Amino acid sequence: MRHLLATSLVLAITPLAFTALPAAAQSLGMPDDFSLSATTPSSGESGAQTLDKIIAVVGDDVVLESELDQAVMRIQARAGSRASQMPPNLLRSQVLDKLIMQRLQIQRARDRNVEISEQEVDDGLRRIAQQNSMNMQQLARAVASDGMTMSQLREQIRQELMISKLRRQEVMSQVTVSDDDVDRYLENQSLRAAEDREYRVRHIVVPVPQGADSETVESTRERLQTLRDEIVAGDADFADVAASQSQGENAMEGGDMGWMDGGYLPSTFADVVPRLQPGETSDVFRDADGFHLVQLEDVRGGESVMPDRKVMVQEVQASHILLKPNEIRDDERTRDLARQLRERLEAGDDFAALAREYSDDSATANQGGELGWVQPQRLDPATRRQLSDLATGDVSPIFQTAEGYEILRVADRRERDQTREAVRERARRALGEQKSTEEGEMWLRKLRDEAYVDVRMPGYQSTSGS
Repeated sequence: MRHLLATSLVLAITPLAFTALPAAAQSLGMPDDFSLSATTPSSGESGAQTLDKIIAVVGDDVVLESELDQAVMRIQARAGSRASQMPPNLLRSQVLDKLIMQRLQIQRARDRNVEISEQEVDDGLRRIAQQNSMNMQQLARAVASDGMTMSQLREQIRQELMISKLRRQEVMSQVTVSDDDVDRYLENQSLRAAEDREYRVRHIVVPVPQGADSETVESTRERLQTLRDEIVAGDADFADVAASQSQGENAMEGGDMGWMDGGYLPSTFADVVPRLQPGETSDVFRDADGFHLVQLEDVRGGESVMPDRKVMVQEVQASHILLKPNEIRDDERTRDLARQLRERLEAGDDFAALAREYSDDSATANQGGELGWVQPQRLDPATRRQLSDLATGDVSPIFQTAEGYEILRVADRRERDQTREAVRERARRALGEQKSTEEGEMWLRKLRDEAYVDVRMPGYQSTSGS
């Protein structure tokens, strides 16, 4: 249920096993359907050629049968024995829906001129290698053993990064969390006994098509109720039922959604999951997507929303003089001026006076270069390293940053209790995650509803609820 980059299809990353490599895409901020991209056979292959079928037209693009076959095989390889429990048409339909949504997002990104540089792709490759404890040579061998080329992997990474950047522009930019939102969240947390737990949840969902009549709605509910009765009676295992009957994105993992922080629970689950005991299965409940059933595997934590100890931060009261090279004063002359100012400071000149006269930081120059109380961890790495070596009253040597040449002076140091701010920031992140998940789901539905999609797969079963 979490969005990108997020964890809705996160798989355990097994070292040296390339079938798990797509999970490393989470570290790139990629959407969760990373592993679904596939490539068609080369037209240069020898032997008899079979005409590839178009199984879906998506806007100005198509999904080929060979792509779906390869994507399904990769899913089956990851899911193991559970894949055989899911009806083949349902599995193929789920994978096809993900391929369709991927196509739609790529088209949208291109329409919006979203571009990904070669450096960004290189960084993505390195992060995938690091997540799997590989160097680039080992990654290349793993990619080859999975039947892909590095060029194909690079294109896959490029597309997923395009989708991620598009979502930041069109979804995340719409998400705002006000101070009033934070106040209400903290109040609600207190009303819920101020507990902040983590929940291991399994999930079954059966969508209700939009515009369905009352008879269809009721028969769908009864179907899920029957499954619940079998699970509660011990005649069926929840994970097996999820694999064979659920149309949710975690079905192939037995409905396992992994560990979720209580503050990040989807709004649909927020009033259901915390009331369950480990091993207990919920009643059937409904939201806009359809009917749901959840089982609480385990729970851990249970801490108060307030930390069990104070959150203390180190702060430094500092001033600086920043000299930036410009069209009149090149880098060498700027460095020479910095040396002169440093010598004047050693001779006893006033730091604030020199900052007012020479500093190129317009935000602080008029205040004598004062930065106020700052947390070193939030500063540029070069500035942070200098501050760590300075005692109260010390002036740093000249050092270079991305902007130019800088001189620092430390006026004082202190340790401050930031517990309240930490709690509010934690609440703000939880609300932002929840809102972006809900906003992202609506955005995807709208994208699908507004697009031209012609599915030609025999036996296709819509898994999107549309």
